Order: sequence, then C-alpha cells, then structure tokens
Amino acid sequence: MIHVDKSAVANLNKEFRTFQSDILNAKTHNPQNFVMNLSRYEKRFRQARQPENYAQQLFSFASVLRKRGVNDFPGIIYSALMKMPFLKAEVKEFYAREALDYAHQQGDNIHALARIVDLKIIYKQSKHNHKYVQTLFEEEKELIKICNNFRGAKENYKTYGRKNSPLRKYEMQLAKTRVDIAKVLLKSNPNRAAALLNKARKTFDMEGREKEVKFVDMMLSELA
Repeated sequence: MIHVDKSAVANLNKEFRTFQSDILNAKTHNPQNFVMNLSRYEKRFRQARQPENYAQQLFSFASVLRKRGVNDFPGIIYSALMKMPFLKAEVKEFYAREALDYAHQQGDNIHALARIVDLKIIYKQSKHNHKYVQTLFEEEKELIKICNNFRGAKENYKTYGRKNSPLRKYEMQLAKTRVDIAKVLLKSNPNRAAALLNKARKTFDMEGREKEVKFVDMMLSELA
C-alpha cells in the first residue's frame, strides 16, 4: 500500500494556493519565473504522489486567471497540462478542448493548432476514429489560416522562450495533413481526395521531397 503523508499534502496544497493568490495580486508578471514555479510544483506534487491533484488545481487556476483577465498565463498552463503523461485520455481531452477554446478567443492560431494536434494524438491512441478524422479537418482549417496570414499568426502567438517556426514548416504540415485526409476519403470521396493530394504534391515538389512526391503519385494512381 502506498503511504501518503496527508499533513505534507495539506501543507503543499496551502502553499500552492498562496502562490496562486500572489500571482493574482501581482501588479506585474514574469512568465519565465511562472514557468519555473509550475515545473517546481509539478515535481513536488508528483513526489507527494498527488499529480492528478496538481493538474486539477492548475486547470482551475487557468479558469480563474481567464476570468480576471490575466491573459499571459492561461496558455502556459494549458501547454504544461498537455505535457503531463499521467493524465487519463478523457481528462486530457477535456483540458485540450478548454485550451483550444482559449486559443481561439485570443486569436492565437498557432496555439490552437498545437491543441488540435494534441487532440488528434489522444483520439488516435484511444482509437476514436470518428473524432480522429474530425481533428484532421480541424487541423487543415487551422493550418490554412496560419499559412494565409502568417504575419498575423506570428503576432498573435503568445509564447515564451521558443522561437517561431518558419512558414515552410506549416506549409509542410498542411501538405501532410491533406495526405492523411485523402487516405480517409479515397473510397468515399475520391474527387476531393485527388484534389487534396495534388495540393500536397505541389508543396512536396517545391520542397524537393522526392519520397513524399512518390507516395502521393502512388495514391493518385490508385484513384485513376
């Protein structure tokens, strides 16, 4: 039987609530220090065998920050939650959907894309095929927005400590996503599948991705 020091857990919960209060009452915010503190608290809660407790408190804190209009930190919290391997699929899905809603509210297409990809991975691993396919279409839609207005996407990308990826990275991701959608549509909608494959092929060809071009040509030959 795993022993849990209830007194130590109570003190840790109290300390974390004090940290939250300090953030809410602060006149200025330091994102780097905030990230460091989240990492430190996650480690301590995991050592106390309370990782789910920490995740739940952190998610609730993000909601409070949103209500208070502290917009620097909710995205950081959601990104941290998505990196927690101990969360159950249904819990992570709920967190990801809330995070996606927040990213859309902020007009942050790049973070919205990241959360859609998180959902895609969740559905693929849990074999929710219908939801997985839905996220492919969501991913394509978000990538189109980013590629069509890359300057705006970069300006609205609220991140700390990580540089923006180049446009070509998103163009390649869009091409790969279109191939994945085409795989789903090969039998049910071959015309649309072919259109998506041709768009993807153009991108692959421009980037000199011979392997991907050959794969797309093979798929197109199956549709001919």
